[in-house]
Amino acid sequence: MDKRVKKTRNLIYKAFATVLKQKGYGKLTVEDILQESGVSRSTFYSHFRTKEDVLNSISTNIFEHVFSHTLTVEETHDFSRSSIFDYSHLLTHIFYHLHDEEELITAILASSSRDAFLHDMRIHVMPIIDRLISERLVKRLDVPDSLLRQKVCEDFILSVVYWFENSCAESPERIKDYFFAMNT
Repeated sequence: MDKRVKKTRNLIYKAFATVLKQKGYGKLTVEDILQESGVSRSTFYSHFRTKEDVLNSISTNIFEHVFSHTLTVEETHDFSRSSIFDYSHLLTHIFYHLHDEEELITAILASSSRDAFLHDMRIHVMPIIDRLISERLVKRLDVPDSLLRQKVCEDFILSVVYWFENSCAESPERIKDYFFAMNT
């Protein structure tokens, strides 16, 4: 992505998060984003059509990175020597990435955009949930597979929501432990 495009999008994302915390999603407008970001109307509309597009872009940006199967050295953590097939490390890695976006995710979860964001998270985490089940890394219950998938996925979402509602006070490792404690 071109550096100017990335810079503009980051300005818009930051402004979105700031205004979201101040006004909530329902009262947030494109005009608010423009004023907070300093981005011109034409520049904004060359990237997005609506505030919903901004939220979708933020979600996609977060989730594509968070749920990628790459383990590299990063500013807040290093799982580069771990195997992507070690799902304990992979989940911890995911929690670190979510923590890196704490301010933005906290604002989203406190707004009316919460349900859309969590829906996107469910979609992105499901392939990992499927692997946890197929590798028998979570307790196999005597229920239909589709129900087990939903249960394990909701336990993941519950862990994330609990963590953010408690200001991410506990470590990513501890949240991963809670998730596995609910599922083993």
